[in-house]
This record gives sequence, structure tokens and C-alpha cells, in this order.
Amino acid sequence: MTKRTVANNFLYYIFCGFSGAVTSLIVWLFLKLMGLGIGLVWDTIPSNFDFKFYPIIVCTAGGIILGIWQKLTNAVPDELDEVMKKVKKDKFYPYNKVLLLCISALLPLVFGGSLGPEAGLTGVIVGLCYWAGSHMKDAKSKIPELMQIGISATLSAVFYAPLFGLASVNEERLDSEEKPTDIRSTKLISNIIAVLFAAGTLFLLNSIFGGSMGLPRLGGYNITNFERLWGISLALLGAVCGFLFIIFSKIFGKFFALIQGKLGIIISTTLGGIIILGVMGTYLPLTMFSGEESITVVKESFAEFAPWILIISGVLKLILTNICIKSGWKGGHFFPVIFCGVSIGYGVAMLGGLDTAFCAAVITAGLLGVTMKKPLAVTMLLLLCFDARVIPWILLAAFLGSIIPTKIFGSNKKKAK
Repeated sequence: MTKRTVANNFLYYIFCGFSGAVTSLIVWLFLKLMGLGIGLVWDTIPSNFDFKFYPIIVCTAGGIILGIWQKLTNAVPDELDEVMKKVKKDKFYPYNKVLLLCISALLPLVFGGSLGPEAGLTGVIVGLCYWAGSHMKDAKSKIPELMQIGISATLSAVFYAPLFGLASVNEERLDSEEKPTDIRSTKLISNIIAVLFAAGTLFLLNSIFGGSMGLPRLGGYNITNFERLWGISLALLGAVCGFLFIIFSKIFGKFFALIQGKLGIIISTTLGGIIILGVMGTYLPLTMFSGEESITVVKESFAEFAPWILIISGVLKLILTNICIKSGWKGGHFFPVIFCGVSIGYGVAMLGGLDTAFCAAVITAGLLGVTMKKPLAVTMLLLLCFDARVIPWILLAAFLGSIIPTKIFGSNKKKAK
């Protein structure tokens, strides 16, 4: 390796670190704006009057505004899987509507959508990474790598989980058709540097200005042989919930595609807001928003709920998140799905006399295993919520959730090909 190569690599790693820091700053500003918007719409305004059906009014207005905005701008955020597929397939991601996409990603969250911020943010960051790479002579050959760095840094900042951001993209590579020899050490190093700078920048900003988007910790473990006896069953129950999420996605995807084709996007987003989000939010407020604050409510007040309320809230949020996404309220599903697993887990634990945190951990891992198909990334993500002593069970449940769909549908896919 020549001195020039070493110098170029050093400068590139500096650039990766800078990219991670800038990504974290953008994520932090986005989350701050989201928090201010939610506070204004859902706290400040309704504090002046008491009206039971306020969610229906707000969500209906939100649906109309979303539909008009998307019709005028044609700026619709991609889900995280769609972003990663485009990056892998086309080695390109459009960046001509980055600012419009920021607004498109922000609006559903402010109006109470059962969504996470990671999807819209990932598309924005990847677009910016491609813009930066295409305008820098020495970086053009590394554009695909820069976009993967952007995804890692974004996920790290959104979830405040560097290991998750790192594992998610690298596990994606290992699952792809790339040969192991194609995965160069420089890619891993650049990812690590970007993630560390992203985490450090976020920590610094939160320390100075306050604020955090991290998931709450769930403690109080009392794991006995009785819990261990139920471990596999709970993992399979989580996988069943994951299947439900996928089924709901397909059902509502077809339904709202029909609505949008015949009646247009404005009717679709309004329908998603008024009939589903507004009505459900009025009677089951736990089903609204991304879910991290609702997890805290379940953790601290689960004894005040009937078990079936927690289970139904979790299942309905699986439905509601898909309705939001497919009707045009675009966003991510990680935060909502984690809430679903926790809520269902607490309800099942109360019914069966099991440890609540253990139940929640295993069911959530099985659910995420089906939806993400990345056991290591699932484990790194859930370490934010659960104690290290349940890591083996989380990994097992996530692994079962990730392989069961392949075992069931794999032969059918081969025949279809």
C-alpha cells in the first residue's frame, strides 16, 4: 500500500466521520421539529378546550393536508426496505426533492400517525449522500458505500443505537448476493467511523440542548424455569404476530392501491386518517404515534389495564401501522412494531402469570425476526429495551422468526421462479 493510498484512505475516513456527524445533526433537527409539532397539535391546542373527538378532527385534517401535499409535490417517502432495495439495485437514489421529502416525512408524524421516523429520514439522508458523492470527484467511485454509510448513521441516530445501525446494513450485505470477498474491510471501517461520529454528535447535542428518542428500558426480571419452559412458545407467538403484520400489509396494500387508482391519493389519505387513525385514537390512544412513549405507559401502568386491552391494542397497532403506510401516511414501522410486541407480551404475561419483561422481550424478538429477517440486528436493537440476561432468548426468537417464513414460503418462491 503506497503513501498516497494511505493518505486517500485517511481523508476518506475523515469524510465518513463528517458524514456521520452531519447525518446525526439532520436527524436531531428533524426529531426536534417533530417533537415541537406534536406538542403544538396534541398538547398546546387541545389544552384550551375539552373535546372527546379531537383526534378525529386532527387526523381528518392531517389526511387531507397529506393528500394535497403529495398530489402537488409528488414527494412520497420510501419505506426503509424500498430505500435499501433501490440502493442495491440501481446504485442510485434521487436527491432532487430532499427538502420536500423532509416535509412529507414530518407531516404524518405530527398528525399522530402510527409510524416511526426512520423511513422518511433514511431516504433523505441517502439522497444527500448521493448528491455529495456525485459532486465530489474523488468520492464518485464510493457512492454505493456512502449511501450504506448514510443508512447506518441514520438508524444509529434515530434509535440511539450504534450497534443496531452497524449490524443492520452489514447483515443486509451478508444476506445479499455479494460474495464475502467483495465485502472489503474498508467498508466495515467506514461504517464504524460514521456510526461512532453519529452517536457522538447526537450525545453532544442532547447533552447541550436536551432531548432523546431512545426506547425506554424494561426491567424487573424474575426469570424462572416456568418462563424458560414457555420460551419457544412465546417466540412462535411473536412470529405469528409478524405473519399478521405481513398479511395486513398485503391486504391493505391492495385495498388502498385500488382506492388511489380510482379515487386518488387525497381520498386515500383522508380515509386512512378519519375512519381508522382518528377513530382508533379516540378510543384506544395507545395505538397512535410511533409507540416509544406508549411503551413507557405500558411499563409503568400495565396493572391498570386488563390483559385483553393490551393484547388488542398491540394487534390493532399492527393493523393501524399498515393502514397508515398503505393509505399514504408514509413512515417507518420499527417503533410501532416494538410497541406491539411489548403490549402483547405484557398482556400474555398477565394472563399466564409470567415475567412481563421476559414475555415482552421474546414476543417482540419473534415479531421483529419475521418483519426484519435479521436476527443480529434485531438483538442489537432490542438491547436498548431489555437486559443482557435475555439476549439468548431474543437471539433465538429473532432467528426462529427469520427462518420460519423462508421454510414455509421458500419452496413456493422457487417454483414461482
